[in-house]
Amino acid sequence: MKKMLFVYNPMAGKEQIKNKLSDIVQVFCKADFDVTIFATQGAGDATRIVLERGEEFDFVVCSGGDGTMNEMASGLVQLEKKPVCGYIPAGTVNDFASSLCIPKIMKKAAKLITEGTVFCCDLGQFNDRYFTYVSGFGAFTEVSYQTPQEWKKLLGKTAYFIEALKHITMIKEHHMKVEYNDQVIEDDFILGLVSNSVSVAGYKAYSKMDLMMDDGLFEVLFIKSIRNPLELQATLNALLSKKFDGDRMLWFRSDRIKITSDDEVQWTLDGEDGGVCKQVTMINHQYALPIVCDKKIMKGVSHKYIEKKELGREAGHKGDLDGEI
Repeated sequence: MKKMLFVYNPMAGKEQIKNKLSDIVQVFCKADFDVTIFATQGAGDATRIVLERGEEFDFVVCSGGDGTMNEMASGLVQLEKKPVCGYIPAGTVNDFASSLCIPKIMKKAAKLITEGTVFCCDLGQFNDRYFTYVSGFGAFTEVSYQTPQEWKKLLGKTAYFIEALKHITMIKEHHMKVEYNDQVIEDDFILGLVSNSVSVAGYKAYSKMDLMMDDGLFEVLFIKSIRNPLELQATLNALLSKKFDGDRMLWFRSDRIKITSDDEVQWTLDGEDGGVCKQVTMINHQYALPIVCDKKIMKGVSHKYIEKKELGREAGHKGDLDGEI
């Protein structure tokens, strides 16, 4: 019998887990899992329980939003023996699940965990913290964690756009030096996204054929300061058409980025508060997160899969960080 630690956030999204918990656990029990359940009570709980008990289990599964998934991944990456990860999305936007083609219907996501294929996904490091799919600063990146939870429950994705409208006249630019791939760019920027994801805040920035979530590379988009309404409209058009070669944009791929700013910059990690920093180093840790996905629907997004029967308890070693901090 396989041992599973099931961690869930009872407050995520519209608290739908409360009515689905029994159905989810039954799916796992029918698949011969011995399930231990843990409900988070506050920030950091998912990371703490994974660090304390994660190595006791074959699978560690979480249900919640992107923030809950971030906490669990941050704990898993620090374990010497990594269990297989599973994710049942229950948040408002669920960008990480969207990028991995994990079903939004909770019972289907649970069933996928019992039948799917283990995929070793990249994981981002942000100074001494981690992110599963995006770190960002500037215009609109604060929206996710500043939007009141009551709005998220009532309006879903619409709440993000309502809150975003407040920020249009308050865009602040930051003078930054961006170092990557032996290049150095210095300019004024109003937004930066460092991602390993098809979707960011519900916006599908990259097509699936453009993105591999296990290639060891970040997709990086910076928007330079906008000086007039014409430049604003041109930038919005470029974002909508997904053509990132405009005069006011910087786009590249890299496995390591160093950003130094003249002032303190507010960052977000997977839609949650990432703190204020003047200097940031981001590293892409390839294959660091073994997570269950559907092999068929992931075709074209990634190129590395490991069958569960071959993975075993030691599969997590493929995600070792080789001593990098």
